[in-house]
Amino acid sequence: MRADRPVCCQGVETGDDEALAFMDKGYTARDIVEQCARLDAAGIGYALFYLAGISGKGRGIEGARATTRACNQTAPWLIGANMLIVYRSSALYQEIEAGRWAEEGEVEKYEEVKELVSRLSIPVEFAMLGASNPVMLCASLPEHRGQVASALDSVIADFGEERLREYRTNLRHS
Repeated sequence: MRADRPVCCQGVETGDDEALAFMDKGYTARDIVEQCARLDAAGIGYALFYLAGISGKGRGIEGARATTRACNQTAPWLIGANMLIVYRSSALYQEIEAGRWAEEGEVEKYEEVKELVSRLSIPVEFAMLGASNPVMLCASLPEHRGQVASALDSVIADFGEERLREYRTNLRHS
């Protein structure tokens, strides 16, 4: 990224149109690509932030694939990934209680991020640095794709579902 360019950050969250509609985001994957093209044309650098788990239980891989289809048509300097946390006080928790949405397991979220990383074909910095991630990662893609995949495999194997869930459950929020 050039330091002399204005920079903005976009919390696109996903390129999964079904998840975007369910979460009432008001935009589609096509809108993400179009708005990023406008930023490119204006010379504005941007970072995109992905929210693993937003597609719901059993749809993480599909969500990651849809997101990479959108991201691969853009030119962000950074793609950051965070894990969805559903708090009891949230509207999404009410959707779970009503049986209209099911939360992904923690391991599924990491497998989803691994799928995202494996399919990104653009040169980009990739980072998992937010509090929702028990292990911080930062790497250049595609050069370090293998190392990121190995690190994610280690998180899955070394932490496992129970410890990852415990970490997420104990995160404080305001």
